[in-house]
Amino acid sequence: MLVLNRALGWLSATYLGGLPVDRIATVVSVLLSYLLAHLFRRIPPTNPSARHLFSIISTVLLFGLVQEQYLGLVHLTVGALVIYALMRFLRGSLMPKAVFLVAMLHMSYSQLRRQWGEQASEDKQISFDYTGAQMVFVIKVTSLAFCLFDGQQLKKGATLSAYQVKNAIAADSAPSLLEYLGYVFFFPGFAVGPSFEMSAYRRMISFDSTAHRRQLNTRAYSTLLVGLFWMVVYVVYNPAFTFLHLTTSEFKYKGIVAKAVYLCTTGVVVRAAYYTAWKMSEGACILAGLGFDGFDEAGSVRWMDISNVHISSVELGTSIRELIDGWNIGTNTWLRHHVYLRIMANTQSAKHVPQSSSTAATVMTFLVSAWWHGFYPGYYLTFVIAALVSSAARTLRRNLNPLVVQTNSPNAKLAYDLAGWALSKYTLDFAVSPFMVLTLPLSVSAWRNNYFSVPIAVVLIHLTFNVLGGGQLIRTHLAAKRASAKI
Repeated sequence: MLVLNRALGWLSATYLGGLPVDRIATVVSVLLSYLLAHLFRRIPPTNPSARHLFSIISTVLLFGLVQEQYLGLVHLTVGALVIYALMRFLRGSLMPKAVFLVAMLHMSYSQLRRQWGEQASEDKQISFDYTGAQMVFVIKVTSLAFCLFDGQQLKKGATLSAYQVKNAIAADSAPSLLEYLGYVFFFPGFAVGPSFEMSAYRRMISFDSTAHRRQLNTRAYSTLLVGLFWMVVYVVYNPAFTFLHLTTSEFKYKGIVAKAVYLCTTGVVVRAAYYTAWKMSEGACILAGLGFDGFDEAGSVRWMDISNVHISSVELGTSIRELIDGWNIGTNTWLRHHVYLRIMANTQSAKHVPQSSSTAATVMTFLVSAWWHGFYPGYYLTFVIAALVSSAARTLRRNLNPLVVQTNSPNAKLAYDLAGWALSKYTLDFAVSPFMVLTLPLSVSAWRNNYFSVPIAVVLIHLTFNVLGGGQLIRTHLAAKRASAKI
């Protein structure tokens, strides 16, 4: 609505330091979804069609009128209908592959259109862009396509993983068009997620929350408070801490310690924007009943973890693996179960390919992740260095952890964990700087001003432990210690 967004523009200029209006509109949209979630819960679960329809209409109101994403609604509606037709009329493994390709190509068009628009604009930003919602959309529709395919495979007696069995959808229970659109256009998580499987949506639709309103409200509004806290952090500190500052001459001449402190502080502040959006949206989804996972033997409600981020893991984790696992969980789940493991299954079923081909599957999964994010060079630099850093971190931990364990010293363990936390945080923020500054020249400048420290460390770790025999030396030392201990 023009009047609303003029008001948001005044609010941004007066109180929020020029924060982009589309971000404020997204926050307003998510906050309104809390009110709508209360209304949604009042619809009897015995009338699922009304719940589907309410969700669709709510998304049209929030995404269209509040966020002014009219073009985005057209794109996603047409895309949803085309993909539904593919699901209905294609058979076998061709169906999920076709859905995956069509959804990704459509999103690629939108992302390239946004990128060209940003490059042509003076402030390098496009207001009211819909590609974020389309990224969530792609995860949902491709996941649904694979779950329908798993339903076919299950009927044939194929061996599936526990995750696939839980979420498989048989042909005779394939979603109607209304249920499908209700799932795709589920209003609290439409713009920023979290993404989830159709099976989770169906459990929510059938959930009568009347007896559990207090529990839902407590879980939802405590999550909202977390989001509001991080919103304050972002609004207060974002003007002073940006990744673009890493490319300036002012930053270039700072001391080493000052650079490291600024880099890591900037990482926290920038992540605060993601924490805000994800936690606020998560709370609205919980309020609507998403996450309901049935009842246990005692009759108590079981809840799924629908969070898209575990903030404590990201900010306090002592290893790169822990940081990555706690970030963008919905996307990581999609990449693991619907990309990586399916590539592995296809590879292992081919007689001429060795079963130990996880490296190729990992590379392909990283490429799919980069493709899903977009086409700025900075995205690809981040994913390349992330893959190399993950490998180096495994090498380092595999060789150093046994030494710490062998000392049997609490102080050594504490020092090891503190060092792991500090190095992991620094490495993460160094690696994501190209993701935030986007272009190749700015990415190289940000890394150069930080002495290319992480790529150099990756090379040194590889040389030390894999080429020069440091790993073998440590293993020999530990074996000798064990042998002497037995004597």
